[in-house]
Amino acid sequence: MDLLDDDEYLYNPYDTAAVQSDNEGDDDDGISEVTDTESHNALQAHTANQIFSLHNASWKAKQHGGARIKHMVAAGSTVFVATDRGKVVRWHLGSGEEQDMVIDKGRNDVIFKLHVDRSGLHLIIGGNQGENWYVPIGRSLKPRLISMAKGARIESVCWDRDCEDNANTGVIMVGTSTGTICKTQIVDGREKFWKEIFSLQDAAHPICGLHYELFPPSGKGYMDNARKYFVMAATPTRYYEFIGGPTYDALFAQYATAPAFIELPGDLDYSDLHFFRKENGRASSFVWLTGPGIYSGSFSFGSQNAGDSIIHDYKLLPYSSEVHGPPLGLLSTEFHWFVLFADRLQVINQLTQEVAWEHSFASRHVYGDMRGIVQDAVSGKLWVYADYMVNEVAINGEDQNVWRCYLAKGQYDTALQYCQDLSQREKVLTAQADHYFSEKQWELAASMYAKTKRSFEEITLKFINLDEKNALKRYLSDKLDNMRSTDKAQLTMICTWLCEMYLDKLNSVKDIGSEAQYGYILDEFRHFLQDNVSNFDAETTYQLILNHGRMDVMLYYAELNGDHDRVISHHVQRREWTKALDVLAKCPDASLYYVHSPTLMQHAPVGTTNAWINASRTSKKFLDPRKLIPALMRYNIANNPPGHKANQALRFLQHCVKNLESRDPVVLNYLVTLFCQQDDEKAMLAFLADYGGPNGRLDLQYAMRACQQSGKREACVHILASLEQYEQAVDLALDIKDIELAKLNADKVEDNDDLRKRLWLRIARYVIEEEKDVRKAIAFIGQTDMLKVEDILPFFPDFARIDDFKEAICTSLEEYHEQIEELKQGMEEATKSAELIRKDIGDLRGRFGFVRSSQKCGFCRQPVLAAGLYLFPCQHGFHITCQEQWMLQEHLGETDKRRVRELKQAIRAEEARGHAGGGVEAGGLERMRAELDDVLACDCPLCGNPAIDMINKPLPPLAQGPSYWDLPPLRL
Repeated sequence: MDLLDDDEYLYNPYDTAAVQSDNEGDDDDGISEVTDTESHNALQAHTANQIFSLHNASWKAKQHGGARIKHMVAAGSTVFVATDRGKVVRWHLGSGEEQDMVIDKGRNDVIFKLHVDRSGLHLIIGGNQGENWYVPIGRSLKPRLISMAKGARIESVCWDRDCEDNANTGVIMVGTSTGTICKTQIVDGREKFWKEIFSLQDAAHPICGLHYELFPPSGKGYMDNARKYFVMAATPTRYYEFIGGPTYDALFAQYATAPAFIELPGDLDYSDLHFFRKENGRASSFVWLTGPGIYSGSFSFGSQNAGDSIIHDYKLLPYSSEVHGPPLGLLSTEFHWFVLFADRLQVINQLTQEVAWEHSFASRHVYGDMRGIVQDAVSGKLWVYADYMVNEVAINGEDQNVWRCYLAKGQYDTALQYCQDLSQREKVLTAQADHYFSEKQWELAASMYAKTKRSFEEITLKFINLDEKNALKRYLSDKLDNMRSTDKAQLTMICTWLCEMYLDKLNSVKDIGSEAQYGYILDEFRHFLQDNVSNFDAETTYQLILNHGRMDVMLYYAELNGDHDRVISHHVQRREWTKALDVLAKCPDASLYYVHSPTLMQHAPVGTTNAWINASRTSKKFLDPRKLIPALMRYNIANNPPGHKANQALRFLQHCVKNLESRDPVVLNYLVTLFCQQDDEKAMLAFLADYGGPNGRLDLQYAMRACQQSGKREACVHILASLEQYEQAVDLALDIKDIELAKLNADKVEDNDDLRKRLWLRIARYVIEEEKDVRKAIAFIGQTDMLKVEDILPFFPDFARIDDFKEAICTSLEEYHEQIEELKQGMEEATKSAELIRKDIGDLRGRFGFVRSSQKCGFCRQPVLAAGLYLFPCQHGFHITCQEQWMLQEHLGETDKRRVRELKQAIRAEEARGHAGGGVEAGGLERMRAELDDVLACDCPLCGNPAIDMINKPLPPLAQGPSYWDLPPLRL
């Protein structure tokens, strides 16, 4: 039977047009009353910052014949509505599409309750008469009777959350109206099994709520066979806890006898049990609808076993005295409980347990009795429904005032987590700081005050008046951490104040004599200086530290501040050379090396030299050796520490020349001067050998003067040789009676055999005349190829014995004989070659070639036989005039061109003399023509050397015009 006639209007109190129509003058008193109530509700919602509100879901009861709604569930943006006409309507909220599922056409009011999984793929329908149906939503909308469950109405279903197969429900638990818990699995619309796993042994207590949760893994070895379940079942007056695993069978097998329970007696014959869990999280709390009130608690998963409880912080909230009648439904979000009554919807804050929002339903004569409240487990959306109405409960930031609740409870840290802007955070921090201050927890209060915007002067005066220096220091330190880097003045002020406090604390602790505490404070102070060195005013800080007599702190701060000059000067004044050098080694400023090195080199030469060398190894250009020469000039080898005999100035300058590749003439000249001051000449000679060549870095003129002044005559010989003054070098070597050095320099002469021979003769004469050693002079002949025995004979004395050089004379004569024989053989070979050449010339005169009548000139492309021609062995032929023109233009040089013009003039002159009857020199004309041919036809211009030479000629510039680019008229 339809509740409404076809023409009857179904009023929707949340439809704007309907409300507006009522306000515009509808005379129906009942409708006017409804409108006033709804306006009050809207005002109440506005004062609650519109966190909660109701929105019409456009359910068209008339479309379904005015059928009343019996039950409703939601999952995945889809709502399933059971009516009292034996139908279930699948309603897609997004598209508005509706699909009917007929359970029983012949019976009305057959459906009791719907159960849907969170994905919306499986639907179980509990009937009023012990019949239950299953609908595989993901595959078909045709209900199928669950035959194994016949006789017991399904009151609750505990779905498998891990199964998302549209053909398989996974293993699920169901609570029945007879007080039993069964497990089943439906595959392809058929029950795979149906097994009772627990019974309350009391048919008067239906299982109205049934949920499970997994314990967290106990360790790395956690596997499926170690699963541990927590199951909670609720009846209208009791709830039960079950703990165990790894399967449902094993879990409930531990509870063969009646398990413990919590009972709250009441008059309700129904109940609701809900778990709250965040997305992809574990359930953290529950709420249970009972007759006496709302029972709630939190879960604490640990090592509990069968018989234990995981519920804590449980409490019972009685219903408001203003409400008449029992609640119809209950749901939970993170911070609120939604309780539905017959005439209103209450939203209760879980933290304050006060009503945060309430909506009254005053149009029951229009949309019927309220039926229930449901929630989509995926989207979290809530709906309330009545006989002819479905409304969505909109939630807009339910946590926006949560911080106030935690603040009122004194849970400041939690309140901070839920603050949504800086003003809220400021209020929480200020309240927390005031709380700590009132509790005389000064340092905690100081830390909290530092995070607020409370007046700096106010807070500091508080602690100053209390003489709480530690709390004041804590406040300043934390305030410093929370300040912006752009607040330079404030940062400097606070850092200076803290520095003063640290220094005062150090002095007071030192007076007491507590070494451990003194060391701890000093270490803390140094860390403070290190972290805030950029925030100090240097001069003020130096003065402050020195006023307290803390020289060690002053040095530490100076190093942090990069004021190495101050630190080095301090150590130098105290003659702490090693410490000064340690600081200098860390200094990135080269100018400090130049300032302090003269003093350090005078008193600690080895360490100073090591510092120079190490600094230059890092960067070759870091130090300028020239600027260190003043320090080197103050060096005295007598100041070397025991065990160090090396000259440190020489050591550093040699490092500069060898490793740093210095070419500074000042550095090189000073190094030469130092070498000249050494007693041993070997170092100087080695240095000249490496760097004193003609292309070396040394100023040889300066080196020569320095060596002459210091009497380094052997070095002078090397320098003269480098200057290519070989005669002076040999003479000086002979002056110092070093024959080997003289011979060495004589052999250095290149490309001047005469000079080389003179030098060797000079050495030989010196040996004969000065050393009177004839045999030694004769030995020179074997040491060089420049001397013969006859060259040195004039130097021998008149009465020298021939036995001393007899062998040398014989050797010389034998060499002359061999040379004469070689010349004779060469002459014979030259005569034979001349004869062969004359024969070849004769053969060439009789050589000929064939020219085809069709052959053309390679230049002008005219028949080549039309005029005189040149025919080359490659068979290329050219007119004589064409060949001459091309050679003059492209190949011949100026000398050859001039010679060609001279020969042509001479030939024309001879030919003219012959025509005039004058005599012509025999063979002269032929000889000039042959010479002209040799110049003009030296090689084929197409494939010979002239063509190859064209490759080297550059291309002409474009500015010369296109005509300049025309190629010579040479054609293949």
